[in-house]
Amino acid sequence: MGMSVQTNMTAMFASRNVGITTGNISKNTEKLASGYKINRAADNAAGLAISEKLRRQVRGLSQGTTNTQDGVSLCQVADGSLAEVASMLHRMNELSIQAANDTNTAIDRFYIQQEINALKLEISRVGKTTSFNERTIFDDIHASPEFIDVPLVTSPAATSGHLTESYQTLDGRYHSAATLDFSKVTADRMDLIDGKSFTFTCSAHCDEAFKITFDKSIPYASSTAADLTGKVTHNYTLGIQDLNNGADIVSKLYELVSNNMPNGATPGSNGELLVSHSNYLSIVNGSTLAIYSSRSFDNPEDAESYYEGNTDRYGAVNSTALTNITVREENRNLWIQSGSEAGVGIYLNIPRMNADIIGVNDVSVLTSVDAKEGINKIKNALAVISKARSDIGAQQNALEHTINNNEATVENTQAAESRIRDTDMAKEMVSLSLNNILQQVGDTMMSQANQSREGILALLRD
Repeated sequence: MGMSVQTNMTAMFASRNVGITTGNISKNTEKLASGYKINRAADNAAGLAISEKLRRQVRGLSQGTTNTQDGVSLCQVADGSLAEVASMLHRMNELSIQAANDTNTAIDRFYIQQEINALKLEISRVGKTTSFNERTIFDDIHASPEFIDVPLVTSPAATSGHLTESYQTLDGRYHSAATLDFSKVTADRMDLIDGKSFTFTCSAHCDEAFKITFDKSIPYASSTAADLTGKVTHNYTLGIQDLNNGADIVSKLYELVSNNMPNGATPGSNGELLVSHSNYLSIVNGSTLAIYSSRSFDNPEDAESYYEGNTDRYGAVNSTALTNITVREENRNLWIQSGSEAGVGIYLNIPRMNADIIGVNDVSVLTSVDAKEGINKIKNALAVISKARSDIGAQQNALEHTINNNEATVENTQAAESRIRDTDMAKEMVSLSLNNILQQVGDTMMSQANQSREGILALLRD
């Protein structure tokens, strides 16, 4: 290689590499100082885009968790207030029972009525003033009330016409089933189901079936059961004149069938009622009735799919006369935004509550007859409050599960985002140490390259 003074290629090579190493050291320092390996889009364009999406989800879910915790707090406030209302109703019940006793004089009952009136006012005051974050809970969730049409009696089998659900018996087995939910049937809505009926047909190859008809013109004691022998349609007429709610309907229907079993059958050991040669009735909860097959399955999916696609009378349910009835109710849904995406959340339903709504505003104990009627009204009011508390408690549990799910999702998403964006401090320190060594070596090589030109000066001096 010739000797020249214009271009020192060795020095240029060393200088270029020292510049690269200096840039790398700057990036090492930046990543170590910030804790992030992506500080600008140029560091990792695709990683930055993915990381930002994960960050949005994490921060959104974190806020959603806070929102949901507020929902839990609201439910707790509502439940606490309803618990106090229940206490007042228990006191009113005691007073009504006391007033029903004919050892009391008129003035005694007047004094008892005074306390009951005070309790009624307090119940209404609680309903009007109970609030969360300066927003009344029971009185006005919506500034302008909204109303929606809802089914009076719900049944998932109404559309398909056959058993579409599963029912788990005490032995852990699942059975094809249909349910009828009467929870929205109240004393003032009994006329809507008057004369209506639902039927269940065993199969296309079996004439045995049963039919339930509701009759408001007669009390429960006058209910009838006919054609209860052989392969015939078993007809039950349930008197609902003196029933007060859906729970009463289910309970009395169960009692009527239990007392008039087809073919002389008796209730099973677990209370199941055989209503056709292989099909049963059972109470799911206070206001929901289940019709289920004797065929059992290992899981609910198999049970629910057994009758799928039926075109004949095999396990046929006809409840459209009941489930086509709708009532207009105020929409009390309160949206809790629990997720990071629009529309991801839970609706809370907090009912209105005051002495008139729960049916005790006109409770009187001024006579023995009035006091006895008051006892029944207070009993029904307690059922209303208990159902409201049960519903609110179920919603609170759902919110708490949502919080747990959000927290688990945030933890896992944060871990994924960390792997993309956070600096591996140990790895970066190794890289910094290497680059520091390379920089020092590069500086030394640049010095050596510059000294190599001194040989040319020596030739000129000679």
